[in-house]
Amino acid sequence: MKKRDIQIIMVLLFVAIVALVTVRVVGQNDSADSYVNINVGENEYKKVLLSEPQTVIINIDGKYNEIKIDANGVLMHDSNCENKDCLHQGEITLENISTRIMGGWIICLPNHVSIELVKGRDE
Repeated sequence: MKKRDIQIIMVLLFVAIVALVTVRVVGQNDSADSYVNINVGENEYKKVLLSEPQTVIINIDGKYNEIKIDANGVLMHDSNCENKDCLHQGEITLENISTRIMGGWIICLPNHVSIELVKGRDE
């Protein structure tokens, strides 16, 4: 191998490492900047960053919903609605948001509660 060949390989290796680090950092920013928007009726009830895991309990006029938020995503954990369809809509994560039928939404129609997972950065 000539000296020029080694220089080309080193440059290509450097570019590959920079690209890998950039992809990792952008992926972390997606999670850090992503948030969950919770609405009751037409009003925003609460906005929670995925980086601030918590359980949100809504109990208004006897209508109860329990929402679990963690760094991976959001899930309707419990509800006292009649049909409990919202509990069967599953967890929304940054990985599955584009493949879910309802995208980034979980909706409890009887209790007028809607949850939206919003990605921090567009891909």
